[in-house]
This record gives sequence, structure tokens and C-alpha cells, in this order.
Amino acid sequence: MTWADRRCVVTGASAGIGQAVAAALARRGALVVGIARRFAGPPAAPRAGHVLEVGADVTDEAAVRAVFDAASPVDVLVYAAGESHFGPALAGTAAELREMLDTHVVGGFLCAREAVRSMRARGSGHIVYIGSIAVDETFADCAGYTAAKAAQAAFARVLREEVRACGVRVTELAVGAVDTPLWDRRPPVDRGAMLSAADVAEVVADVIAQPAIGIERVVLRPPGGNL
Repeated sequence: MTWADRRCVVTGASAGIGQAVAAALARRGALVVGIARRFAGPPAAPRAGHVLEVGADVTDEAAVRAVFDAASPVDVLVYAAGESHFGPALAGTAAELREMLDTHVVGGFLCAREAVRSMRARGSGHIVYIGSIAVDETFADCAGYTAAKAAQAAFARVLREEVRACGVRVTELAVGAVDTPLWDRRPPVDRGAMLSAADVAEVVADVIAQPAIGIERVVLRPPGGNL
């Protein structure tokens, strides 16, 4: 399969890692549908080398189905949609926690379900979840985000086993600090020492480009460590 043959759906495509991944796949000639709540475009058929911007909420079941119906058949799903609220574990609100769980877990489930409907019929496909090293490490002021990412990672592991027999691969990228707009709401840190979204996107593209290898989990950190 060439890049021009691949139909890719990328969530969280309006900023950060999702935006960089969508651009990297389009540069390679793939047909890319970028999903984000900020986008205004309706679901439509993608075209090679171009990012079709579709406005949709990944936690809205009907909206997700409409996007995948329009993009079908889908060969690749990169789930990069994310939501974050930081602070002491007991200082957050239930609404903030639900928002993170809905985005990382419920949205990840809905998009995977629709992607696999399309992939299973053809006996191939690839789902990539952009995860976090917060699943492996302990960071203060990060309880809700860690819980959401841990649940997403657990879902990805089980999904991998369930779809392996029908030729669908599932990869989790456990990513360390990346210079994205997420840090605009955090205390100042040296963002120049972080990974770039573009570099993470290149790794995602390289993983997708290896159809004969089951790459299950990749850990990416800045050279200097977690932060």
C-alpha cells in the first residue's frame, strides 16, 4: 500500500501533536481527515496530500459515525484528541474529570469502533493512540489526566488483542513533554528542552509505514528526561 492509497483519520488535528501528525501524513501523500471541535467543515471525502478539516466532537457518537461514514474506507486512525486540567488531586471538579475521561477514553472508544468497522472488512488497518508517560511516572497535580491516560492505555491493550486476528494493529505512543499549547496554561518551564510536535509526528508516520511489524508501544522522551 502506498501513502496515496491510505485513508487516515486524525483527531485533535487543530493544534499540537494532532495537527503535526495530520500535516506529516498529508505531506507523504495520504488522504487525511483531521477532526477537531474548532474546525467548521462538514464530513466529506478526503483527497490525497490534503488535510480535510472536519468539525466534530469525538465524544458525540452520532458525529463520530458521520465522519467515519464519509471518510470510509479508513486505513489509519491516529487518536490525538486530548483534554487536560491540572492541580492537586482533590482540588479539581467532577466536571473537569468527566471531560478528561470523555475525551481520552470515550472518544478513543467511539473512534476506534468506527475505524475497526471499516478495517475489519478489508483485513488490515492501524490505530495509533497518542498516550503519555504519566501512565508510567508519577507527577504531582496530574491525577485526573493520569487516570484518563491510564484508562486509554488499558483500553488500547485489550483492543489490540481483540483485533489482532483481523489484521488490525494498535500502537500506543507514551509521550513525554511536548511543546504544545497545553503548556500555555502551566507554570513557566523550559519548553525549548521539550520534544517538538513535528518530531513526534515523524515517529507516528514511521510506525504507520511498517505494516509488517506489530509495533505495540513506543516511549518518547526529551533527551534530558521527562521535563
